[in-house]
Amino acid sequence: MRNFLITSFLCSNFFLSAQSAITKDSIANVFLKATYDVDIETDLIYGFGLGHDSFKMTNPRKIPLKLDVYTPKNDFKNRPILVLIHGGGFKNGSKSKPPFIELSNFFSSRGWVVFNINYRLTKDYGKIPGEWNDFVDANSPLERRNQHKAVYPAIRDAKAAVRWIVANKNKFGVNPNYITVGGGSAGAVSAIAVGISENDDYKSELSIKEDNTLLTTNLNISFKVKTILDFWGSKSAIDAINILYKKELFNKNNPAIFIAHGTDDDVVPYNRALEIEGEYKKTGAPYIMYSLDKKGHGPWGYAEKGLGLGDLALRFIVKKQALEVY
Repeated sequence: MRNFLITSFLCSNFFLSAQSAITKDSIANVFLKATYDVDIETDLIYGFGLGHDSFKMTNPRKIPLKLDVYTPKNDFKNRPILVLIHGGGFKNGSKSKPPFIELSNFFSSRGWVVFNINYRLTKDYGKIPGEWNDFVDANSPLERRNQHKAVYPAIRDAKAAVRWIVANKNKFGVNPNYITVGGGSAGAVSAIAVGISENDDYKSELSIKEDNTLLTTNLNISFKVKTILDFWGSKSAIDAINILYKKELFNKNNPAIFIAHGTDDDVVPYNRALEIEGEYKKTGAPYIMYSLDKKGHGPWGYAEKGLGLGDLALRFIVKKQALEVY
């Protein structure tokens, strides 16, 4: 009888600790396996951005910026945050792309609150600073200029989304000290920029007079990203800030980064991943690199030792954020 009581106590203790709302460091537990059903709220507006008929900035209009929220069905507070940014070369794509819906459900069912965002694309001709416009005109081939100009409003929007999430942390029961930002291809370019740039970057280059939609983007909120998920992206958006504003944004305090990139990628060459790895090696900031042998662009189905990219990324986040995992 005594052994039965001890066993029962230990089992119930484990169950309660696994299901408790927060751990000793005030962050909700997460799980390796799908544990929760997921609630989905679609098309929540996190702010507005200016659009135009061209990059000559004619006929301005306000564009609502939307995201979907995937919330695990539990009563926990202080849950970790994952922001996902779709790819599409800054020209197309949306939060409805299957890999991002799958990743959103994957992480939310394991304890994260996931925010899957849309942002302005090339066709929206978002407002850009004059120096950005001049830089692209001087350095990009004619056929790529509009695409490269669209990088600025895309990242401006992604950072606005994170500020909105932090401003609404109580509503969603999240802990802004545990932010992960991830994306694929162009979305990874944005994720790296969101994680590594300073709070004023991709925000203060335009004045309120030039773009009054900035007033809808929680300008008083600051944040710090803890981990970055880079699926076949590049550091080009950080390079642009470094060159244009004479900064050196790569340093030992950069967020830990998970890099996955196909060695045969003919869209974003594998060398772009090596460049990111090189910066992290140089500064000593934490990273992990998965070279996806003989894979091209966007190999979402990749697995290593039975673990898919979602599993590998989850384990990286857990380790670098010191989360309690079950």
